[in-house]
Amino acid sequence: FFDSCRRIRSFGEVSPQRNPGRVREAVVSTQSTGDISFVACYYTTSWGEGAGECSKGSRWYRIFIALLPPWFRFAQSVRRYCTSKDWFPHAVNAGKYFSSMLVVVLSASAGYVADKEGKDLLGVELFTVYVFFACVSTLYAYWWDIKMDWGFLDHTSTDHKNKFLRDELLYASGKKFVYFIVMGFDLVMRCVWTINISLADWNFADKQIIVTVTAVLEVFRRSVWNFFRLENEHLNNCGQFRAVRDINVRVITETEKKRKEQEDEEEEESDKEDISKRMSRGSTRRTSRNSSVVRTGDTPV
Repeated sequence: FFDSCRRIRSFGEVSPQRNPGRVREAVVSTQSTGDISFVACYYTTSWGEGAGECSKGSRWYRIFIALLPPWFRFAQSVRRYCTSKDWFPHAVNAGKYFSSMLVVVLSASAGYVADKEGKDLLGVELFTVYVFFACVSTLYAYWWDIKMDWGFLDHTSTDHKNKFLRDELLYASGKKFVYFIVMGFDLVMRCVWTINISLADWNFADKQIIVTVTAVLEVFRRSVWNFFRLENEHLNNCGQFRAVRDINVRVITETEKKRKEQEDEEEEESDKEDISKRMSRGSTRRTSRNSSVVRTGDTPV
């Protein structure tokens, strides 16, 4: 965990000998850090009496902390682009996190204008701009999930046996419908931010309850995302000969272990005998050659 935090600070500098784990991506996810400012404000304002004041999204430190996760990933992507000069996928990935930062700024700006003018959030013109870019960012992130992170929609597929997916499927015994269900699930979970607008801002339910529910849903979505991200990365490692696909995890018994050791010893003895025979044949050839030379030298001209 601490090693992942150090790698976050390094803005994407990865040692070629070590492949960073997925902890870093979970740590810098917006949901895992988004409530830090609220907790700090809640327990520093008369132990809970300032809950209403802390819920305001226009407070500057809430904006700052909300911008940190996409900024870290944006900086990592830009640095990798500058190092490799490959605009895809690094520059495209940087664009995804830039859109996330833009959504955070527009959301905070719309909340600030609504508080300043004493209007409802839905009555602020900037709110429409926020919703538009939030939809763009959501679709952008969803496309990245299924195309880049999960490897679906593979247009380079050779067999085309799994349309809209990829050639190899490891989970659910290769049942395609499971993958399509997960693709739909990820899209729905990507759109849970609309619940905050449709329910909380229209006073259908308490905002803190809705935020708690959507946070749990986001954690669940991230967990599902990790499973299929791991599957795709493992298949890529196998394709590049950095790992093997199937691993035998059966426990080796003591009898099998002794038999294996005996086979190794017999193989070693056999190798020694082969070497001895080759050396003996080589010595015989040299002796025969020398005898032929001696007989040729004794023959009178």
